[in-house]
Amino acid sequence: MDKRLFWMSVLFFVAFALFTLYVFFTGPINRITRAAEDSTPSVQQSLIFAWPLELEANGTAETEVTVFIRNTDNKALAEQPVTIVSSVGTVKESQMSTDSEGKALFHVSSDTVGVAQIKAFVDNKKLLRKITVQFK
Repeated sequence: MDKRLFWMSVLFFVAFALFTLYVFFTGPINRITRAAEDSTPSVQQSLIFAWPLELEANGTAETEVTVFIRNTDNKALAEQPVTIVSSVGTVKESQMSTDSEGKALFHVSSDTVGVAQIKAFVDNKKLLRKITVQFK
């Protein structure tokens, strides 16, 4: 019985050593130990900003609208199609793709006085956050 236990222990340690060599020397360890990165945009985590928030309604003054697309882990997502719509005025860019920081930049101008509600969409899903810009 002692010989059987000895050989089973040897077999266990040999198998463990082979497994360890395979794990550490066949590629990056993070490929095996980490979950795949989520590349699905999150409408809750994504952000929208504008500056300036008040400007003249002369048709030439522009506000810069920045949209940041994030996943559920709040990490930036590149190459995501983003569009924005404005209730007042016109959007210069119809659609933009996000850069490596998850950022898309738009410009909005108006020759009509009023408050523009600006909403952003990623993959045809509306972001939860929206902004307003006043044209005077």
